[in-house]
Amino acid sequence: MKQRLLLFTLFLVLAGSRAMAAVFTVTSNADAGPGTLREALTQAAANGTVQQDVINFNITGNPTITLYTQLPEVTSNLIIDGSTQPGPKFGRSDARVYIIPDVSYTFPGTKAAAFLMTEVTDVSIYGLCVKGYSSKLTNFNGNLLFTAISAYDCTNITIGAPDKGNVFCDNIYGVYCGTNSLTDSKNNDNIVIQSNFIGYDESGINVVELGYALDITADNSLIGGASPKERNYFATAIALNGIDNKFINNSLSLDVNGQDNRGNSSILLRFQGSNALITDNDFCATQFQFVSVNGFLFVRNKQSSIQGNSGMSLFKCNNAFIGDNNDSDINIFRNDGGAFYAVQSTNITIAKNSIMCNTVPYLISQGTAIPDINVLISNADEFSGTASPGAAVYIYNDNTDCDVCNPVQYITTIIADANGKWKFTGDLHNKKLVANATFNNSSSEYTQPVISTLAADYIKVNPTCFKNNGSITLQNLKNVIGVDWYNDQDHLVQSGGPKLEGVGIGTYYAKCYNGNCFAKSIPITLTSSNPGVDDSGIQKVNASCDAANGSISNLKIINTNDVVPPLKWTNEAGDVIRTTLDVDKLPGGTYTLTIDPDGCAVPYHVTILNQELILDPPVVKNFQLCGPGETIIPVSNPVATSTYRLYDNETDATPLDEETNGKFKVNVTANRSYYISRFSNACESTRTKIDVSVGLSNLNIANVITPNNDGVNDYWQIAGMENYPLATVKIFNRYGKAIFDSKGYSRPFNGMYNGQKLPSGSYYYIINLSAGCGLLSGNLSIIR
Repeated sequence: MKQRLLLFTLFLVLAGSRAMAAVFTVTSNADAGPGTLREALTQAAANGTVQQDVINFNITGNPTITLYTQLPEVTSNLIIDGSTQPGPKFGRSDARVYIIPDVSYTFPGTKAAAFLMTEVTDVSIYGLCVKGYSSKLTNFNGNLLFTAISAYDCTNITIGAPDKGNVFCDNIYGVYCGTNSLTDSKNNDNIVIQSNFIGYDESGINVVELGYALDITADNSLIGGASPKERNYFATAIALNGIDNKFINNSLSLDVNGQDNRGNSSILLRFQGSNALITDNDFCATQFQFVSVNGFLFVRNKQSSIQGNSGMSLFKCNNAFIGDNNDSDINIFRNDGGAFYAVQSTNITIAKNSIMCNTVPYLISQGTAIPDINVLISNADEFSGTASPGAAVYIYNDNTDCDVCNPVQYITTIIADANGKWKFTGDLHNKKLVANATFNNSSSEYTQPVISTLAADYIKVNPTCFKNNGSITLQNLKNVIGVDWYNDQDHLVQSGGPKLEGVGIGTYYAKCYNGNCFAKSIPITLTSSNPGVDDSGIQKVNASCDAANGSISNLKIINTNDVVPPLKWTNEAGDVIRTTLDVDKLPGGTYTLTIDPDGCAVPYHVTILNQELILDPPVVKNFQLCGPGETIIPVSNPVATSTYRLYDNETDATPLDEETNGKFKVNVTANRSYYISRFSNACESTRTKIDVSVGLSNLNIANVITPNNDGVNDYWQIAGMENYPLATVKIFNRYGKAIFDSKGYSRPFNGMYNGQKLPSGSYYYIINLSAGCGLLSGNLSIIR
């Protein structure tokens, strides 16, 4: 009995864990409460995830659900089917229910979406129009993801299906699929997105885009599908990252009427990962970008409108097939967007695509193992050249009237022989032929003539002296057999190579051809380029004080076609004074530089002024000597850039001495005067007189002072003592006590000792001049 009871209890537990599938119907468009979408999501979560639940819609009246807060997260095994709502579809879409956040919409955490899923499986969302998850929300935060649908580490997620598509517009992201943790190995898997308008509103015509239509990191996913009803319509950027993803039969930048309503802008479609399949898509104004993709197939994609630039760029990709040897698998590009561009990519095969009106249909940068191909003959009977031995040479005809030849119509494939030679013959007089080569799964660029667009590759030499000695040289040409040069009147000027020579001023252009294919250069204008002088950096020094000390330097000769021309300088009298560009030792005057290449003399005039500089005379002090002999006469504060001259008298023409430091050694035997001037740049100042006295005696020394502060004879003045800075002066009273002791005499004796007035009376002094002179002594009386 106990065993039966245990088995019965276990049965009840198991039965309780397997809830029955349920259908929850949304009958209210309110944010919360009975019959709302919020309540249906809550009930579905409570019902468990073992059986598949369904949320249907039967809203009376306006089927617009306005949300004020984030809905509960979507749980596994759930279908949310807006297509069940009674009433008409919105516009050209399959949507029947609006999900719109109120402007005051709030959300917890770091994610904001109409439908948010984390680590769930088997969820389908149909028939909804989600719009408004954008920067218009009051609580918008640019650091967060605002999306219609967000899935993190989810599996088997279906968004839209034939007759049940959704509309996602006016959102920062339409669908975002990312990883919930950077530390685990989980990822989204099997994300299916079909039959939706993303970036277009419910009319399928109006573009209401903000950010990315899709930003998906997932594996084994499908965007679009083979059936016409599985097609998505995208009006904004897409990023698809992962392994074994398929992007099939979608419309890019083309609305439901096949029109481009995005103006001149284009959308970006970016792929990363490996083993991607991109096929059967219609597009215009789309830039396909492949970044570090290992293995992808790009076939049967067609640019249905010539509006807007479209193209494809590959960066660090490998093992890609763009087009195929099967004629039905070609891709079609119809505009001048630069069809294919590969950077640091290997094993890129480009075969049997139709590309028209592209200046450069395929450009390779830093590629490896690229097969070689060259066209050597292209005429009415033969199209031939060389390639990597064994390479498959694909030959195309451009049957359009575009200015540049493109691989528009595939003709045939020829295998280059063991010597790398290939040849195609026939009636080719109306053909515009181009080719590319494929070897070891790598394809070359195409062979249409290419002219560099870099300014550095257009080398022009302007004609000089109005002669026909100008030239234009084109560099870095590709696939060019011959060049014809024309003037701006479309008259043929010269045929042959890439250098136009012996022409005068005018505008010219080149047609670089390869059979009936040609590329036309930009117009290049040659102007009269007579020799001349660039004096922007001229350095000119004027002459001064009638001396030949002027100079001219740092001129540049221009427009001489890189030839050093003969030149000469002449003075005002016409005398040739120099044949070098820099000249010096010039007096004031006007000088003419004549440049004479090709017998075309061009004069350039420079005037050198004669300036009278007024120099300040030197400052020199008078001084005395204790006796005859040598002494130094110094200039006070001499100017480093000047020279100083010593004269015997004021009118002598020849100086006695000339020194840059302003110090003169003289031998003085008696009282006398000298004259010193300052000299600079051939100019001389007036002369300063200096009196030199010889000897200092008691006769020059006063013997009385009256220090009564009347301003007269209050100090003991000793004339000439400033010339003896090392002299000592001592004064004694009648008892022999020193009352004054000074080295030098910068502070004269004033009848004071230790701050007290000395009494009237006689005192005695001793002066040692310390200059080879004897001691001086005598009496000094103080009278008060």
